[in-house]
Amino acid sequence: MSLSLSMDNLYVMDKYVKPLIFLFISTAILLSSGCGGEATTQSSTPEPADGVVRVIADDTQKFNKDRYTATAGVIEIEYILNGFQAHNLLVEGYEDEMVLEVENAETATGSISLEPGRYILYCDIAGHRESGMEAQLLVE
Repeated sequence: MSLSLSMDNLYVMDKYVKPLIFLFISTAILLSSGCGGEATTQSSTPEPADGVVRVIADDTQKFNKDRYTATAGVIEIEYILNGFQAHNLLVEGYEDEMVLEVENAETATGSISLEPGRYILYCDIAGHRESGMEAQLLVE
């Protein structure tokens, strides 16, 4: 059996196969460049000012961290919603002192005075805390 390629076959390969190979390799490079490193929800949000606790929530009913830290005294909290579902943020045991509410990609800020200790931040909208909207706040 003899294998021979005519000029027509080579033309078809140049015209169709090579662009498909280029497309496949380009797609693979683009996909792999997005991989690796550490992905965080904070990447699109600038770092908070010194002393500000930044809590980011989204529509998956989770906060961006499991634990936040702050210095004792008046603590500034910035509550950012990356989504549209309404959420609120309270400190367990201090519900009457601060409630931050967000919806439709809003940001809310507030402050609360806390002594050194461990506190719980949570969302008290029905079912949200049970779904994971709870985090520790360590005040030093």
